[in-house]
Amino acid sequence: MTPSKNVRLTLNLNDVSQRLATQERIRASAEKKKAATETLDEAWARILEMKNSDADQAKLFEVKNGMAAGLIGRDPASVSKKLSKAEALRMWRQLHAQQREETLRRMVEETPANYELITTERQFQSLLADLANEPIIAVDTETTGVDVYTDVIVGMSFTLPKADKHVYIPVAHDTPVQLSRDYVLDGLAQVLNDESIGKVLHNAIFDIAMFRRHGSDIKGVVWDTMIAMHLLNENEPSFKLKDLAPKYLGVESDTFDTLFGKDAQFKEVPLDIALVYAAKDTDLTWRLYEFQRRHMEKMPTILEYYQTVEVPLLYVIVDLEANGYILDLEFAKEYGEQLRKRAKELSAKLIAALTPFHTGDETLNLNSTQQMRPALSKAIGKELPNMDAKKTLKPLKGEFEIVADLLEYKNITKLSGTYIDALPLKQNPTTKRWHSRFNPMGTVTGRFSSGKDEEDTTGLGFNAQNQPQEARPMFVAPPGKVLVGADFKAQEIRCVAYLSEEPVLINAFLEERDPYAMMASNFYKRPYEEVYKNADGSDTKERKQMKVVWLATLYGMSKYSLAEMLGVDVKAAVQFQKELFESMPKLNAWIEGNKKFVEKYGFVWTDKEARKRRLPDGKLKLKGWSDPNFSKKNRALRQGTNARVQGSSSIQTKVTMLRAHEYCKNKQGWSLWATVHDELIFEVPDGFTPDEAQDIRNIMLNSYRWGDVVPNGTDIEVMRRWGEGVPVSEWFKTKGETK
Repeated sequence: MTPSKNVRLTLNLNDVSQRLATQERIRASAEKKKAATETLDEAWARILEMKNSDADQAKLFEVKNGMAAGLIGRDPASVSKKLSKAEALRMWRQLHAQQREETLRRMVEETPANYELITTERQFQSLLADLANEPIIAVDTETTGVDVYTDVIVGMSFTLPKADKHVYIPVAHDTPVQLSRDYVLDGLAQVLNDESIGKVLHNAIFDIAMFRRHGSDIKGVVWDTMIAMHLLNENEPSFKLKDLAPKYLGVESDTFDTLFGKDAQFKEVPLDIALVYAAKDTDLTWRLYEFQRRHMEKMPTILEYYQTVEVPLLYVIVDLEANGYILDLEFAKEYGEQLRKRAKELSAKLIAALTPFHTGDETLNLNSTQQMRPALSKAIGKELPNMDAKKTLKPLKGEFEIVADLLEYKNITKLSGTYIDALPLKQNPTTKRWHSRFNPMGTVTGRFSSGKDEEDTTGLGFNAQNQPQEARPMFVAPPGKVLVGADFKAQEIRCVAYLSEEPVLINAFLEERDPYAMMASNFYKRPYEEVYKNADGSDTKERKQMKVVWLATLYGMSKYSLAEMLGVDVKAAVQFQKELFESMPKLNAWIEGNKKFVEKYGFVWTDKEARKRRLPDGKLKLKGWSDPNFSKKNRALRQGTNARVQGSSSIQTKVTMLRAHEYCKNKQGWSLWATVHDELIFEVPDGFTPDEAQDIRNIMLNSYRWGDVVPNGTDIEVMRRWGEGVPVSEWFKTKGETK
């Protein structure tokens, strides 16, 4: 029966609430009953089947095993409830806290008898007497952080091999029972400055800089175990002392974070624990040194290179980093505003042009690949496989204005966000300069890299080497000074000419001609002038082809990458490459010889057998074309040539840096400013002379020569702003007034 319009329907809300409450009690009771009947194994099966991250899954298994071993149990208040993932992860933190306490307790209980804590003047004076009798010692610092210009030393550890003891001297812990930092550093000055007492360190660049932070110096560094390990095995996954010790010394060594937690400060660590941790560092460093020394002595050419180049270079890098940079903040501000204005214009233009092709309801997001790929594909009438700027978009920018605009927009936003807006915020609060770290083993071939310390949390580090051309003018010379850039002209191809003894390349450099044009002239049997430059000064097609094939071969690219770069199919690319190198028999034989050497020995040598590049995959035995190791082996064979060239070129750069640094030390107001790829940049007084410019030229040309046949080359320019230079000859003609 349908109620009439005059009948009012009412609900008893109290009854509804009561029914809902009853249902909830029934549900809770059922859940409780289910939890009570769920076994622990069932609970773990349920939790481990969840979509856990790898890190969480490892933690959960650790707790499960810990419970099985009786190391940890559930909170009695939670036993009546189902075991949850959140509870299990809380238990993991409790388990680790327990393990940490147990580890620290055991560390103190098992402190070696020859570990000594130095906290009194009497102990310290006795230590100084012992140190003076040591021909070589291991040294380390404990600090408040990794900013070598702002953080401070809280303690120093030393290993005295002759006296057979390892000591720790706290100087800034949260305890009154210690000597003052100034007193200790003053007392150590004679030992630290005595070059006849050799010093062994791990990551010496950091410790040298930390001592200098407090007005001290450490001379006589003869070994850095971190750098040495790069020469003994550049393929190590980690070069941290705590990772090398278990592998090569058979000694487990917990990291700082494991023992004390990520947010802990070493100055807060009790001294009995600090002694074991710090003294063990120099103990392990010394033992690793002995291990490395034994092995490197079996490779005398590597040992000689290490001791005469890599070790002295440590001091060069400390000076280079400490010199730092000055940024023109007003320039950065004005340029940043220009970029933001242009980005806004491009954004409006792109959104207006692409919105008709956008299917979503929301405003088109230019940074969304998911939105941009279909919209741009429709706009240009071509299906884009992806939005890769280099491989997909760049080849289309000449054909489609909208693609060119998008690439410009992407470049501007990256330039603005990563460099122009970000760099001014990275000024060091202590020095008021900008500092980058330079890693002399930044690549497996020994080339420099730039950036920040991997443990740096200040956010001040930056990569000085990858600054784009547009950002470089932010960097300026100090008042009264200029920057002088000197490059190794065609460094790598000169190296190849020397190593391969290829006449076509050697003649190019002897005749001071372009090597790529010489290759093109030799290959196409045409006059050099015809294949060098077009009438408008641009590169000819023939020269471009030579450079593409050359770089693809040198950098070990696959035939597919070569085909893509040449714009032809794979078969044509391979044939072109084959014919090109067959036209230069010695070069071809050298490249093939490198492959055979890798296949036989699993490594290649750099020039003068100064270092190895280990490519063990080259020795893999294949069972046919379908062998899963086929690509790995081929990659290793291709890398052999690149490794020899880059490795040898890096040696030339480093030897030249040593000579340049020595020269600067003897010139007032001179310093090395940066090493950027194949270029050294000096900071010099703006009144430097033509004779001094010639000295720089001589350093670049003669510090490390490619034998007696292949000459080095260099171009020198002078700048007040980085990237805005003039040739050195023009600088002196105008007396520096143009910049």
